[in-house]
Amino acid sequence: MDTQIWIVYLCFWLTLLGAALGSFLDCAVSRWAVGKPPFSGRSRCDACGRTLAPRELVPVVSFLLQRGRCRRCGRKIPADCLWAELAGALSFLCLGLAFGPRWELGQWAVFAALLLAVSLADCAKGIIPDRLLLPLALNRLAWALLLREDLITAGLSALSGCAVAGTLLLAVLLAEHFRRREVMGGGDIKLLLALGLYLDWAGMLLTLLAACLLGLLWAAASGKGRGTAVPFGPFLALGAVGTVCFGGPVIRWYLGLF
Repeated sequence: MDTQIWIVYLCFWLTLLGAALGSFLDCAVSRWAVGKPPFSGRSRCDACGRTLAPRELVPVVSFLLQRGRCRRCGRKIPADCLWAELAGALSFLCLGLAFGPRWELGQWAVFAALLLAVSLADCAKGIIPDRLLLPLALNRLAWALLLREDLITAGLSALSGCAVAGTLLLAVLLAEHFRRREVMGGGDIKLLLALGLYLDWAGMLLTLLAACLLGLLWAAASGKGRGTAVPFGPFLALGAVGTVCFGGPVIRWYLGLF
């Protein structure tokens, strides 16, 4: 019983932290997308320039209470902010439920935060910055050392995960050669290579399957026509976090069929 109470308490604070982080990252990325310094100055209304009060910066709650509009000028607040806050809250909640109060939770929290930043950047400008992918790779190395993992086992797992990304890269290059147009962005491939450091081959395949299905569902729901460019980074990120939190039973079930 004590353990369950502790997990509930942990998940509560993780949810709040994830929502606050989502709000912070959305603000930073939106500034970066228009050429402004990401971390300078307080939050302001994009329409009237008014500095926002603390009560207007409560993640999710402020957006809902204000009905998605600025309290002064009445202009709509971009819905991206709400979605970023909800994504951060849900990601951290799922990680808390999956791992509980264990040291490795720190690795996956940083993992989820960086993937959220990658998703926001891809949605804002259609690119995945290397300055986000490098910390993503270094985070895995740092935690492998901190957790004193068997480096040979971790290395083999990473090699199998990166092999999936490498095979996909080869398939993409062949497809682009014959179709004479870009099939998949270079940033997506580099993101897959970074994810391969965390996930083995089975986890990578499940991540790709989930990302493709989610992308198709989103395209169908949003009415995107065939040939319309869609940022794939957010779907890879969502698939990866889902695989980390819930993929183990799915993979074991599938492999048990053979």
